[in-house]
Amino acid sequence: MQLNTISNKFKKVLCAFLSIQLLIATSAIPVNDELKNDKDVDFSIVVLPDTQYYTSEKIGGKNEMFKAQTDWIVKNGAKEKIAYVVQLGDISDDGEKFPKEWENAAEAMYVLDKPQAGYPQGIPYGMAVGNHDQTKSQYPLSGKTDQYNKYFGIGHFKNKPWYGGHYRDNNDSHYDLFTAGGINFITIFFEYDSYDEDIEGLNDWASQLLEKYKDRKAILISHSIIHFNKTTGTNEKGFPKFSKQGQRVFDRFKRYKNVFMTLSGHVGDNGEGYRQDGYAGNIIKSYLSDYQSRENGGHGLMRIMGFSKSKDLVSVHTFSPYTHEDEKDGDSEFTTPWFHHTNVARYLDYNNDQTTELISFSKGTWKIIGQPDVAFGKDGDIAVPADYNGDGKAELAVYRPSEGAFYMQDGKIIKLGQDGDIPVVGDYDGDGFADAAVYRPSNMTWYINGLDSFKFGAKGAIPVPADYDGDGITDIGFFNTKNSLWQIDRMGNIPLQLKHVPGDIPVPADYDGDGRAEMAVFRPSTGEWIIDKMKEPIKFGQPCDVPLPGNYFKDGKAHPAVLRNGKVYLQDNRMVNAGKVDVNSLINLPYHIRKFFIQ
Repeated sequence: MQLNTISNKFKKVLCAFLSIQLLIATSAIPVNDELKNDKDVDFSIVVLPDTQYYTSEKIGGKNEMFKAQTDWIVKNGAKEKIAYVVQLGDISDDGEKFPKEWENAAEAMYVLDKPQAGYPQGIPYGMAVGNHDQTKSQYPLSGKTDQYNKYFGIGHFKNKPWYGGHYRDNNDSHYDLFTAGGINFITIFFEYDSYDEDIEGLNDWASQLLEKYKDRKAILISHSIIHFNKTTGTNEKGFPKFSKQGQRVFDRFKRYKNVFMTLSGHVGDNGEGYRQDGYAGNIIKSYLSDYQSRENGGHGLMRIMGFSKSKDLVSVHTFSPYTHEDEKDGDSEFTTPWFHHTNVARYLDYNNDQTTELISFSKGTWKIIGQPDVAFGKDGDIAVPADYNGDGKAELAVYRPSEGAFYMQDGKIIKLGQDGDIPVVGDYDGDGFADAAVYRPSNMTWYINGLDSFKFGAKGAIPVPADYDGDGITDIGFFNTKNSLWQIDRMGNIPLQLKHVPGDIPVPADYDGDGRAEMAVFRPSTGEWIIDKMKEPIKFGQPCDVPLPGNYFKDGKAHPAVLRNGKVYLQDNRMVNAGKVDVNSLINLPYHIRKFFIQ
């Protein structure tokens, strides 16, 4: 029979069949075309912490609080450009015993399934299994999760366009696929497993997913990954520990370049935690939110995490749509870099545009290209701007040798050092916050605020601190001007080139964008940049040029640049700025290097 003789009824059946096959074939396509197609759009992910006292309606909690959260998501989905919703586990308090708790959970969560403006197939979401959702608790194999799978099992999600699949024969551990801002994501949910009953199997399954979807940015989600911050109200000084399962997960997946974030709950005593960990140039950020131990079981507190592509930042906002409160303390509302970090890829970024600004400092006046002048500090101070609060941009700061003190623009004063010390600011503990630090040539010792002093140097050597291995921690190191030998703590003595040439200027930076600083020198005598791992030197420069490498483009790489007759030039002879700058006041070459060659 020819196709044009097929009955209209059969054609409709055939078209319906083909439509279903197309839906299956494109099951990873997101539901919001604006978020998918606009590569520059900012978007958000909503995080719903432990809801156990809302669904069980204990200690003052009410399911109305849970419903207020999801109602807010529905009403604000388009406005906030919500790409995905994460529930962190402990959906119920004792759901296997009291099925009513799951009815309450379904009443709250199912509103996300309904078609609405911008979301014709509902708002994408995934849910974690916590210990209170299991009986027996904390055992993924021998524990029961029948009620969870009744309401949020494979059958509920299998036709969702974002649903990827599941582990074993239930939905306790599963994964989703979505796209936002032109970036493809995978979220992997790990069932709670504190006794290692199935941790290797779970991790093997997730490993296969990360290999299969290596081009997707990965968010790992489990009920328990990290504990709460040591100091409530701040993310500073002292990371919370990993939980046992969290440590297993991090140790296994830190080598996967596509993993950039973990989300978890479970620990409700202080409710909030943050840490970041680096490995081979990749930084993984872990966020904890859990408010069950607060008044009324958390009174509806939730989080919205904003992702800005234009600024490469992640912002966290904690609030309750039920009580209309906002939490503004330092671990409830904060901003961190997304992919490019201040330790290697956001050098002297004063306005969070991902590019290096030209900054001059003289006698207490700061001149930042494109910004109004700022009066801060005094004559004799040494400029030491850096990202001291972890928000991705450089804050103004000075070191005052006469007092042995660091002065921050926010008013903080750190007593450290003495006259003759060289300021060597860096993130020496890997917490995302720059640390005040000095190197004392007289005894070749490094003094770092909050850390033990460390003797490491050589007579006449130039300190060259940088993150050479990409673990998020500034490494202590020095460049020996007598033999051009680099010596980096824990890494050894490293010759960058065979021939020693006096006058070489060390310029370590991340020139290839792999998240690790390369040893590098600028050789004024020949106008060459000799960079580790590059086969040939870069021919660029003249004998009287001053090297000023920086992140002059939004690509996460350092680019060679030179100061010549008051102008800053890139390799293609383009000028970084139209104005003229003074070699003695421009601080883009760090003081610990500038001191030996210019001042």
